[in-house]
Amino acid sequence: MKLVELAVEKKRNQMMQTAFKTGLTSVETVRLSQELDEMLNVFIPPIPEEQVEKRSKIKKDSCIS
Repeated sequence: MKLVELAVEKKRNQMMQTAFKTGLTSVETVRLSQELDEMLNVFIPPIPEEQVEKRSKIKKDSCIS
């Protein structure tokens, strides 16, 4: 596992433990969630637009049964 993935996983675990102890809407949980969001936005590349459109079409088609 890459160092970045380990850091993201550590932050996620920290956030989840805090949420269990203090609640989902506690200031500390929200702060950790925002930090995790920032990490993910920096380290995970965006999905190309054509893949987003393709996924949307698949979801729509699977709902029309």
